Formats: sequence, C-alpha cells, structure tokens
Amino acid sequence: MANTFKNKTLDLTTSYQDLIAAVASSTTTIVLGMRATNVDGTNSADIDVEFVDSDGSTKALLASTLPVPADSSLEVVSGKFVLETGDKIQAKASAASDIEMFVSMLEIT
Repeated sequence: MANTFKNKTLDLTTSYQDLIAAVASSTTTIVLGMRATNVDGTNSADIDVEFVDSDGSTKALLASTLPVPADSSLEVVSGKFVLETGDKIQAKASAASDIEMFVSMLEIT
C-alpha cells in the first residue's frame, strides 16, 4: 500500500463544485484538515460543504450556511474523516470568489 499526502485548493462559486473529486477505485482518502478563508475585506460569506456517497444520491452536509467573516479563516470540520471509492466532497459559497478552500488529505492505494 502506498501512502501519499496531498493538498487541494479551490476558489468557491455559488454552485456546488468538487472540492475532492470522486475517490478512485482501490483508493481510500483520509481528510486531515479543511480550512475556509474569506478573502473579501468587507463582507462575510456563507459556505455549504457536503459529503456525497458513491451512489450519488446519499448526501450529508458537513457545513450548512456556515458564516466565514471577512478577512478570516476557520476550520470547517474537526477531526479526520474517511472517503471510500466513489465518495466525494462538494462545496459552494454565498458569494463567488470570496472563499478559498484548502484541504489536506492522505491517499492510500
């Protein structure tokens, strides 16, 4: 088994985008940290982050209308969580280009 540490960044829009794309077959991804930073110097913005199971229809919100104050960062989830083959994480913001997401993860193949 190979262990590979990876990082992913994404500037959010107002529509759901893949923050972590569907996990490849024979792979497990462990999310180690997820941070949202509001780069707008004036306005707060809300984020939604959801887990999507490999079946595509089972979803769970990890964050729902979570406010990120202007010029600040916050940890979206605490602790680690596991993604199996086909699972993914999607995110969106209330204002386009205001929120930058950063994810740290470990892929096990």
